[in-house]
Amino acid sequence: MSEREFPDIIPGTDIIFTDRDGSDNGAPSEVVLIPQPTSSPDDPLNWSVTWKSIIIFNQFVFVFVSILTPMAIAPLSLIFEAEFNKTLPQVNMLFGAAAITLGYANFLIVPAANVWGRRPVVLVCGIICILANIWQALVTSYPSFLGARVISGIGAAANESIMPMVVADMLFQHQRGSSMALYFWAYFLGLFIGPIISGAIASQISWRWFFWVCTILQGASFIFLLVAHPETKYDRPALKISASSSSTVMNANISATSEKNEGVTVSSSISEAQIPQLNQPPLTTAHHNTDGRPSRAQFSLLPMRKRLQLGGGYSHSHSRNFLAVLIRDVVSPLKILVCCPIVLWASLSMGFAANSLLALNLTSAQVFGAPPYLFTAAQIGFVNFAFVVGAIVALITAGPLSDRIALGRARANGGILEAEMRLPALIPYVCANIAGMVVVAVGYQRSWPWEAIVVVGYTLVGLQVVGIPAIAIAYAVDSYKTLPGEIMIAATIVKNTFGFGMIFYFNDWAERSGYIKPVLMVMALTTGFSLLGLCVFTVCGKQFRRWTKDSKLHSL
Repeated sequence: MSEREFPDIIPGTDIIFTDRDGSDNGAPSEVVLIPQPTSSPDDPLNWSVTWKSIIIFNQFVFVFVSILTPMAIAPLSLIFEAEFNKTLPQVNMLFGAAAITLGYANFLIVPAANVWGRRPVVLVCGIICILANIWQALVTSYPSFLGARVISGIGAAANESIMPMVVADMLFQHQRGSSMALYFWAYFLGLFIGPIISGAIASQISWRWFFWVCTILQGASFIFLLVAHPETKYDRPALKISASSSSTVMNANISATSEKNEGVTVSSSISEAQIPQLNQPPLTTAHHNTDGRPSRAQFSLLPMRKRLQLGGGYSHSHSRNFLAVLIRDVVSPLKILVCCPIVLWASLSMGFAANSLLALNLTSAQVFGAPPYLFTAAQIGFVNFAFVVGAIVALITAGPLSDRIALGRARANGGILEAEMRLPALIPYVCANIAGMVVVAVGYQRSWPWEAIVVVGYTLVGLQVVGIPAIAIAYAVDSYKTLPGEIMIAATIVKNTFGFGMIFYFNDWAERSGYIKPVLMVMALTTGFSLLGLCVFTVCGKQFRRWTKDSKLHSL
């Protein structure tokens, strides 16, 4: 019989529509909620749209402000060269010190968020950012500045992992594409707007005042988080099932939905998110109660010592000490990079797409500060407006496009959603990367009018730098739902390690060999890995997931 009649339900494959006849006239209410929420109003999945929006907004502001400071010094490069008597590669080290710390600090931040919760961790990181900003505003030497940049990176590192974790805590699978696009938009908007602000302030007042402004913005973000960002971590451990009754329980789960899902093959590692609880049909959007709100305990300033009780029959094996979770969360990102091709590909795709932007940030002062352009620091910052325009277009299109493509293909597939179904949404953003980087490379080399380089090239690069990571990471999270934080650690390590290496050779390479070779090298890596994953995983992605379906990673 066909695969459609006997779907193989493994992690990353879900029954997303209750009507599996493949009709096209179903209503949105037929979407099955994944993961299945509990009956508690404290469950973040049950919170009202208003509360979810407030929390997403607070995370958006935190991500935007905390990434703005450490990554916004490109227009100030010439100023720092003169003030500290350093070369351009040495000044770029100020960027690199923050960038490398941003990635590796998450080896501590993610396990801390898993043990003590998202709220206390993000508040502590907010305080670190405030103190680091004050230090940067007061530095008088290059070594002190370098140390301040490292501390700034530690505080800002939370923006690389906490928001994806919060999105996974509060939103269902069919809603995450748009929210991940919003996360990457906040992240890269900070990268885009930061140089505009820093260049303008440095030109009109002083570069030190840029860091004072960032201190004020970070303080406002901290207040928002303090008063309106409850704890979103909510453990959903597996039901206690004895060895003698496990087969009975599995049969009961399958038979409870047999009228709708006859012939479904279920993996032995299938999670609670993929099958309904005992003798209950799967909950859909039509029957989901969304008038819940955070409890008083979820606003505690201290880590929650006692996890929310989920009722009888549940095991609290997820409550582990920090050392155990630290070891797990250090090993897990490395393990999934080595053992899970999907996560490795998503990390490389995100990393190279982001470093396409870095290539332009590293060279903008080098190109536009020299003849024939002779831009001021403020004017160099203003070119980032083109990135903002591209990112806005990506925000409007990337998440909704990938969600719509995935849901449309799932309906045509008899209501069965495969994680790979969102991948075709990558195509327009890969094309944008090719066109944008070619325009920039050739324009740099041949001194084209700045309007062509910025309006066309920079805008298209801004479009792809949000679109490609949002779709690639959403695919990885769909495939490994229990590991959003660990996936972001893996992706950030790849992105920031490669970016850190770029600061040592990229400007010198461009000065020695011209701009075409280095810029198109980054373009080729971005395009090559994106298309490789699109071709391979569209065809073989489920087989890769099947190889890891019984991995302990799915139960972390």
